[in-house]
Amino acid sequence: MMSNSVPTHALYGRPATENASLAHSRGSKAAPPSGPYIGRNRCLADNDTCEGPKAKGTDFCIGHLRQMMKESDG
Repeated sequence: MMSNSVPTHALYGRPATENASLAHSRGSKAAPPSGPYIGRNRCLADNDTCEGPKAKGTDFCIGHLRQMMKESDG
């Protein structure tokens, strides 16, 4: 500590939750599971480095699907 610093509790008093963990306080419960893990839902293009969300029923994002359509038309 610096020579002119003062701990917060010296100015404002000790907190009421000093020895309690709020996550484990009396009466608290664990959150229910949110559902089954469905895997990574991101585009597989560019060696799986694209972060776009998959379009429904495909393994690619809309941007890469459009790019593939342009390349197949041209």
